[in-house]
Amino acid sequence: MNDTTIACHICDDRATGKHYGAISCDGCKGFFRRSIRKRHNYVCRFNKCCDVTKNQRNACRSCRLQKCIEAGMKSNAIQNERDAIGKRKKPEPETEELLDGLLRSEKLCQQLRSSVIKSTEQASYDCGKVKTLRIEDDRRATLDDVGKSIHQQLVLLVEWAKSLPQFTSLSMDDQAALLKATAAQIIILGVAFRSLSVDNSICLANDTLIPKEHAANVGDINCVVGRIIDELVLPMRRLGMDLCEYVALKAILFFNPVARDVSDPLSVENARIACLRAIEKRCQRASLITSSECRSGRLLLLLPSLQAVAQQMVEDVQLARLFGLANVDSLMEELILHDERPDRDSRVLRQA
Repeated sequence: MNDTTIACHICDDRATGKHYGAISCDGCKGFFRRSIRKRHNYVCRFNKCCDVTKNQRNACRSCRLQKCIEAGMKSNAIQNERDAIGKRKKPEPETEELLDGLLRSEKLCQQLRSSVIKSTEQASYDCGKVKTLRIEDDRRATLDDVGKSIHQQLVLLVEWAKSLPQFTSLSMDDQAALLKATAAQIIILGVAFRSLSVDNSICLANDTLIPKEHAANVGDINCVVGRIIDELVLPMRRLGMDLCEYVALKAILFFNPVARDVSDPLSVENARIACLRAIEKRCQRASLITSSECRSGRLLLLLPSLQAVAQQMVEDVQLARLFGLANVDSLMEELILHDERPDRDSRVLRQA
């Protein structure tokens, strides 16, 4: 047995953990459980001083049981285990229902996407200062494409939110507060997830691409594109993030109980907690790495980078508007730049 191996406190075999109160191997764990459950009354044929080792632990059951007790195993832990098994619930149906609902909402957005893109085609977001970039097989994005994509994703965000019962049960003011607080972050998350299948580029909502090496030619977004790829796309790709995890993470991000101007943080927090449970259960069932806790944690660790990149995007949009590089429509002003004009809160939910 090497230095890194923990020995069973009963027989000196390789321990697999702490069982019933003592560090032990699976063999001694099972022996103790059977002995207590069946209420065996073992008798030592010698002087109750038999060697209990890996190779001789079955020679005297009485001494082995006594050594289990001396090592710290407790008989009441067996009863507690039986009680826990008896009371164990089936997988929580609300977790499955929540994920199914989030997947349906995402599917709705995908179905609406083509009509939203079509309705936006006539709008112009380019002030004419950036030339079009096109490479043979792929459509490369222009600054106009970037503006259209942001608008399209905002429209789809509002429709997605309206399909969530946890959202529609909130007051109109709280609905608007959540949209304003998270719109930029959800846009960035959507772009990153959409870009998992392309190399060294980001894919916008209208299926145009911005390669990392050409980003400097599409307005002042070079740094944002690089950060989306390096800080979000690559980690998400390494994790093998799937659609279920994406929709759960999106909802966790959206239901922010400390968002500015939220008047009912408890309801928002309950929605977020339900989504956190859903992503944890999902990771437990389909973990791609050893520890499901580690996987769900690694998914949640994407959020700080997501928030930082989103803030940089907001600053870039502000600069583009300030210097006349791009047109910023009313939806962008309200949800991205947080325009505070009166009566905005209800208008955004009706207009989009």
